[in-house]
Amino acid sequence: MPLFGRKKNDDSAAGDPGDSAAGNGFQRDDRKARKFFDHAEGAADKNNLAFAIEMYVGGLRFDADNMIRHEALLDVAKRHKAGGGKRAGSREKKALGPTAVDKMLLAEKVWAYDFLDQDLMIEFFRRAVKADGIEPEINLTEVADWIGTMALELPGPKPKLKNWIALRDLFEEIGIYDKAVIACKQALGLKPGDDTLLASLKDLEAQAYSSKNTSTEKGGFRQNVKDADYAAEAAAGKSGAASKVDAAIDKARDEYEDDPEDLDRLKKLVDALLRKESFESDEEALNLLELAHDTSGQYRYRVQIGDIRMKQFSRELRQLKEFVQAAPDDPDYTRRYKDKQKERIAFELGEYTDRVKNYPTDLRLKYELGRRLFQTHRFDDAIGYLQQASEDPKSKNEARMLLGLCFMEQQWYGEAVETLRGAADDYGIKDDRTGKELNYQKLRALLAAADKDDDRELADEAAKTASEILRADINYKDIRKLKEQAAALTARLKG
Repeated sequence: MPLFGRKKNDDSAAGDPGDSAAGNGFQRDDRKARKFFDHAEGAADKNNLAFAIEMYVGGLRFDADNMIRHEALLDVAKRHKAGGGKRAGSREKKALGPTAVDKMLLAEKVWAYDFLDQDLMIEFFRRAVKADGIEPEINLTEVADWIGTMALELPGPKPKLKNWIALRDLFEEIGIYDKAVIACKQALGLKPGDDTLLASLKDLEAQAYSSKNTSTEKGGFRQNVKDADYAAEAAAGKSGAASKVDAAIDKARDEYEDDPEDLDRLKKLVDALLRKESFESDEEALNLLELAHDTSGQYRYRVQIGDIRMKQFSRELRQLKEFVQAAPDDPDYTRRYKDKQKERIAFELGEYTDRVKNYPTDLRLKYELGRRLFQTHRFDDAIGYLQQASEDPKSKNEARMLLGLCFMEQQWYGEAVETLRGAADDYGIKDDRTGKELNYQKLRALLAAADKDDDRELADEAAKTASEILRADINYKDIRKLKEQAAALTARLKG
């Protein structure tokens, strides 16, 4: 049963007998909170980040639903992790007090010391939901939704079934059914065909559909937004770009629901959902496209599904790269980043293989497939596709460059020289990015071929090419080193 519409101090919803006894224990005090927050900001400015975490948590004990301060705490947590900060120890895990809010804030503090741990996110989420159900004076739904969404979107190395089920149950409890649906689908991905999960998904999808039409009623989600003025603006589509996107989605959805068999209306709704660039809107768009493909049999819908999946991989990789940069000494983040890269290239390889099969005359697709084959070191397979793609005016420069690199990897240096020399000469420009890279790869091929065959003419051409690149950009990659190699090779062959 969702929180909305039930009494805040309903003990049956608390889940923890100790929490219900501590209900009504929160006392708001803006003056005390302000003192703690001032200390937190000062400590953060001085890079005393562990102390800043403690001070933010201290202030939130008196202003628990202040989202600005929760977000500020997350910023400090990121800086703490980037600076090599450790996980919470026994001192940091010491109880703050007996109330439900105290227990939520303790979970938040432990999470702040390791903000990328999904288990800690879910514990914070769980405590926020419990506190919201107990304390009558504060609204913690936004806090719960905030941390729950982070847990939902965190790309984990080994997804846990129990975590997705916990997220499903918690989102259902606070009445955010669309996210409960997403969590349930993730659980089904780990346990396909499970009757209990399938029944749960069906029920949640029905509740999600129903809640769209009742969200403005008393007790609905919009009524639980702390800032009523902001909610009113959002409902009227006046709160900036985000509200305009939501308004466009609502309009497109209404038009589609008037005639669900109209594929043009479905496409407009999909386009509107994708502009939002959120995990849940992407999932809704994917479901619609799956329906369109199943209904019409048109392959273009399958292509669009693949495009969305590839964008999702890119977003996840950007996020993981930020995690690696924030904690460069943590091998787990580096491993997860590399694993996600492998997962992406495997998906893209299968995707473009299928597209080439369906569109065998599209040379651009053959270039994309050849590029993925090159990335997976399948050089023999890549060569055939790249040779065909080099006939396409739009991709010929990239295709010929990769073709030359395939020859290099196979140690067919003569073929590499001819391919890259021809590509560089045809391109004609030597000082832009493409021209410099073509000549750089030609230089590498020339050096390898000259050294292998003791070919003085190729060595002289390599020295000349190195000089041209150096004059265009002295800091381009390792050009100084290659110029020295070319000079040494020329001298050796002359001697």
